[in-house]
Amino acid sequence: MRAIALICLVLFPTFAAAQVSRGSDAILAALQTESLLRVLQDEAVDAGSEIAGTIMPGRAAQGWADTVGRINSPERTGPILSDRFAEVLEGRYSAKILHYLEAPLGQQIVDLELDARKALRDPETQQAVLVRYADMRAAHDPRIDLLEDFIRVNNLIDGNVVGALNANAAFLKGLSAGASGARGVPASEAEILTQVWQQEPQLRAETEDWVRAYVVLAYQPLSDAEMADYVDFCRSPAGQAMNTALFEAFDALFVSTSFETGEALGRWMNSEDL
Repeated sequence: MRAIALICLVLFPTFAAAQVSRGSDAILAALQTESLLRVLQDEAVDAGSEIAGTIMPGRAAQGWADTVGRINSPERTGPILSDRFAEVLEGRYSAKILHYLEAPLGQQIVDLELDARKALRDPETQQAVLVRYADMRAAHDPRIDLLEDFIRVNNLIDGNVVGALNANAAFLKGLSAGASGARGVPASEAEILTQVWQQEPQLRAETEDWVRAYVVLAYQPLSDAEMADYVDFCRSPAGQAMNTALFEAFDALFVSTSFETGEALGRWMNSEDL
């Protein structure tokens, strides 16, 4: 990691890596990523069933849901996430990040974020929260400015759109690899990129809705002062380092699982038995 002095990296690479790993793992533990990965596993199974139903209507089966569940099991996804997070995180900020996350406000925020993620699996909940967001904006609620500042500081729109595009490209590459030239499956890199970029406007609109619903729902219990404190942390070098590492880690995770899911679906499309 860049935080470790060059001399230490050269002379004691194993020790330095162990120190960074412990710091990064402690941060992921404070963020309750194990619980989050289980939520993401459930989301992946739901999305996988929807995709399979679209591509192969009438052929969806429990076996496919089990396959997607295995690909996205925390036992598999956890190491991908933690390894990439450790690689990217600037270790000099680990102590400051942990200090914030392990404080009472930090732990409350982590709990609220996880609860919001679970709640937004229900489309009706998301729609209701978006109505609340529109009402707050129409009323010129000052809380909107805080929430929009939080979104900008953490690059939540563009960062998530890019991540979704990368994941979709990986899915199509896996689908092409697994389907072995099946009709309607993009085969070349150019075809895949064209199809992915055609999805960008819809992905952006969906991301904007989801992110705004998420921040309104998750941070509703916080006072304006507590929300401002969180925004200040996210804006700090430590907060930016954590955010960058999380985006990189989840991008690596979603690219990996998306490729595997696409490849498995491609093989499934060519099979006679489900």
